[in-house]
Amino acid sequence: NMTYRFPGTKWSLSTTFNVNQRTQDSTLSISFPNVTVNLSQVYPFKRKKAIGAARWYEKIKLSYTGLLQNSLTAKQDVFFKKSLIKDWRNAMSHSVPVSATFNLFNYINLTPSIRLTDRMYTNKVNREWDAERSVEKMDTVYGFYNVWDFQASVSLDTKIYGFFQPLGFLGKKVKMIRHVLTPSVSFSGAPDWSSPFFGYYGSYAYTDTRGQEQVRKYSKFPNALFGVPGQGKTGSVSVSLSNNLEMKIKSDADSTGEKKISLIENLN
Repeated sequence: NMTYRFPGTKWSLSTTFNVNQRTQDSTLSISFPNVTVNLSQVYPFKRKKAIGAARWYEKIKLSYTGLLQNSLTAKQDVFFKKSLIKDWRNAMSHSVPVSATFNLFNYINLTPSIRLTDRMYTNKVNREWDAERSVEKMDTVYGFYNVWDFQASVSLDTKIYGFFQPLGFLGKKVKMIRHVLTPSVSFSGAPDWSSPFFGYYGSYAYTDTRGQEQVRKYSKFPNALFGVPGQGKTGSVSVSLSNNLEMKIKSDADSTGEKKISLIENLN
């Protein structure tokens, strides 16, 4: 494998080449070329020479990961006779997470985010029911197909500070105790990607062994290298509360000095 980072940029490129030969039956497994392109987190709308307060769109940040994979397993004597489209497993994937953090009422952080994923495949499968023979028929169609999806979320969090100064009769070693609470709530969701609108899934009616008509839903991209978006709508609400407790005490080495001691680093 090889990795190259472009000087002066946040781009990097990685390539891998894998060969596995099984001498028992002369089977070759080759994965090549596999390419990964990465862009580290950037602020694409940020001004190079900022004047005044930052504008809302300057807080938008994103990164990028692109993948290209090709693989084939075949006997050695027919390996170079295989079709690049029909026999090789090849696909591309693009992932772009985008987010930004805004301040509400000076105390609340609002962070909307969305992750876009695009998969590029070279074939899909259509299935139908053959009523005469009572079997499922499958037809592989070759072409260029985009399978994209996204997941959106929004989160809110803030920090609450509490201070406690021990009473004098308890001693003067402890100067102050600080308690930091970080409550947060987030919402996330995605539509039903198996809807006919997107075309990632198909369905057909068939008659089962009891003579009753059923409907079967199937993925048009089975065994795809980067998978296919799941079925059904998704939605979640997450609530969390993080606690941090630390104490400021007089330093033993210096009568006028102070030091901090962590009592609870992170309790969730």
